[in-house]
Amino acid sequence: MSQPAPESVPLPVILLTGFLGSGKTTLLLRWLRESPATGLRPGVVMNEFGAESVDSQIIRRPDLPVEQVSGGCLCCADDNQIGNAVSRLVRAGAADFLVVETSGLADPDNVIDVLTDHDLLPQIRLQAVVTVVDAVWYAQPGEDFGERILARRQIEFADFLCLSKCDLLDAPALEGVVEHVRRINPVAELFRLPFGLPDLGAILKRPPVSVELREMTEANPGLAGSRAGESHLHRSYRSLTWRFPVPIDRSRFENFLATLPPREVVRAKGFVRFRQTPEKLHVFQSVWGQAMIDEFPARPWPDPVMVLIGPRLPLSLLEQQLRDLAFGESRTVHRIS
Repeated sequence: MSQPAPESVPLPVILLTGFLGSGKTTLLLRWLRESPATGLRPGVVMNEFGAESVDSQIIRRPDLPVEQVSGGCLCCADDNQIGNAVSRLVRAGAADFLVVETSGLADPDNVIDVLTDHDLLPQIRLQAVVTVVDAVWYAQPGEDFGERILARRQIEFADFLCLSKCDLLDAPALEGVVEHVRRINPVAELFRLPFGLPDLGAILKRPPVSVELREMTEANPGLAGSRAGESHLHRSYRSLTWRFPVPIDRSRFENFLATLPPREVVRAKGFVRFRQTPEKLHVFQSVWGQAMIDEFPARPWPDPVMVLIGPRLPLSLLEQQLRDLAFGESRTVHRIS
């Protein structure tokens, strides 16, 4: 008589969240470099608010299974879309744990509901919620009230809090951020990036998240804090995707990034070739007006593309500026995808 097939063990899932530009993908890259030491193979579900998945191109590896949920916010994506992405990775059998990285505009409450749905429980278990907080942005008071409400929600649900860019703050400012996030979430384990890193092996060995305890906490308004309905910030956000048809002048591109209005264009990212070095591809990032450009060494190269995200994107103006970057002011024919 044949023996019954052994029951499959649910794959642990780490939910990685945090506001736009906080450093989620940077942390994920560090985990991917660390994962061989755990002896476990990672898989990734990557959510992008825009139509083009820039971050999935950044983390791409030959042996890394990745599923994308693009073109919207994971917290409001169709449940089947998320569940199908997770199920495909589980069925492929090429991963021993999963990292689900949300869009920076996602409310973790909704995503947790999907990942702990009874239909998915035989396949996965929610291991931990890791929230990345941009310490530089959080230390600066501003008028971005909606963004801070969402950031608070992301902090509230964290099992691990990672304050990023701590090396850019002086000690008093950093301690002020630590004190503030501790008032919001006093129990999460806290790390200061880039100095410390939540150990991937330790996260995977810890007891998984208690779904029942979360449900009890969320049912208690005194413990749950701000409610999900207040934090659907993405409803007021838009994105623009632009494909660069030709290499462009680097100094003009740097000036373009530097002059983006940070309250209208919160996030910009993508890949670009410059006329000065057309044989190279560069990756660029900009958040709240702070930009960086680095050479992108990985092959095969993704296509040169830019994704802009913000609450009041001046679409016509941005398209005209990008046409001018590519062709000069005398030519304006270009197709926007």
